[in-house]
Amino acid sequence: MTAAKVANDARPWGAYVHFPWCLKKCPYCDFLSIPVEPQRLTSPGSSPRRLPRAPLDAPSARQVLPHEAYADAVLWELEARLPGLNLTTRPASIFFGGGTPSLWAPEQLGRVVTALSRGGPPRNPAPGAARGATETAAPPPETPALEAAPLEVTVECNPTSFDEEHARRLVDVGVNRISLGVQSLDPERLEFLGRLHDPEGALQAIAAARRAGVPRVSADLIFGVAGQTPEQAAAEVRRLAATGVTHLSAYALTIESNTHFGTLARRGQLPLLDEGLVAESFRAVDEALEAEGFLHYEISNYAREEHFALHNLGYWRGHDYLGLGTGAWGTVRLGGGSRLRYRNTPSVERYLESWTGQSSADPYAEGRHLADREPIDPETELRERLLLGLRLRDGLDTAQAEAEVGVELWSPRRRRARDKLLRSGRLAWDGVRLWIPPDQWLFADGIIADLL
Repeated sequence: MTAAKVANDARPWGAYVHFPWCLKKCPYCDFLSIPVEPQRLTSPGSSPRRLPRAPLDAPSARQVLPHEAYADAVLWELEARLPGLNLTTRPASIFFGGGTPSLWAPEQLGRVVTALSRGGPPRNPAPGAARGATETAAPPPETPALEAAPLEVTVECNPTSFDEEHARRLVDVGVNRISLGVQSLDPERLEFLGRLHDPEGALQAIAAARRAGVPRVSADLIFGVAGQTPEQAAAEVRRLAATGVTHLSAYALTIESNTHFGTLARRGQLPLLDEGLVAESFRAVDEALEAEGFLHYEISNYAREEHFALHNLGYWRGHDYLGLGTGAWGTVRLGGGSRLRYRNTPSVERYLESWTGQSSADPYAEGRHLADREPIDPETELRERLLLGLRLRDGLDTAQAEAEVGVELWSPRRRRARDKLLRSGRLAWDGVRLWIPPDQWLFADGIIADLL
């Protein structure tokens, strides 16, 4: 066994599975998300199912989605990708993102959970055995019991496609963490953000997850929206904390250029909150959640009783993650020790066509199945360790980063930048661990940029 293989085997890794469909594209969203149309091919070459014109609700959307065909393709991709990584352990975490993964039939999502929890799918998963299966499909045999699969399995869910029955079915196939896209508990802000649910719907979704026995429930919230005061932002997170959620992600509204909000902002047509009020809201949210017993463990994330988002911790700590599904990004260390970032094709049709059976082609080589492919050199990896690790309250173990990457961190330029930041109180260092003091997190982007 080579040294590179030993190092790769010992590293924790995660699996990210992208489910691209949603009911509606939100104006701030820059992730790959494809609104379900009333007419959608269930699989390549099949005849379209016709439904009345939009808008579609969740049950109608599920009728036209290729639940089983998509699971088949993900399993074929998984079987192709795993051998090139020389991994002998299953992932530490699995994260289903989107899009809206709560539109996916839990039994089909569960097939992916089962395969990953066992270290890979069975040989010849026989794609297309029952193309176009809907949510009524029978559950797969031998789905992993939670006790037998102590890994984190998270599914992103929206209140409009989530209820207690759906939550129970997710738990039955091994899901032990739900991340709910609440975003706001104010009806006007929800409308501004383009969300389809109302405040009561969000609260009902959280209650449904808890009644169904989901062990860990997280909620996403956006603050810093035009017209919102810091006091209102704090009141919203207190109200969410009272629901019993174990984790909260609180993000200031960010305007991405490739979104509808980005277009409006360029035209001067998007109302924005003053930056000073956004900063005050950040502090108000922090104070409110810490008073409720949440630890502010990452710039935008809070956990109660150490219910951290383990999958995201993997990103911030520089662990590899296997990307599966349409448009998914992955960052992996190949068998020879080289690191690679790739992105799958964002075309659903091309993705399904690419993974319809076994292939002898290298899944990490350029081809129709990939949209992007970027080899990562050690210096780039080290910069990314700084960029992401310094978002954590615990910061970055610099000795470990240097040992794993094989590059010295403290070049003369970085040493000068570090010492200047230490003198100003913007940075802290104990000789090994480097971190940004929490009271300096508002300046994190500039601090990290100085070190890169």
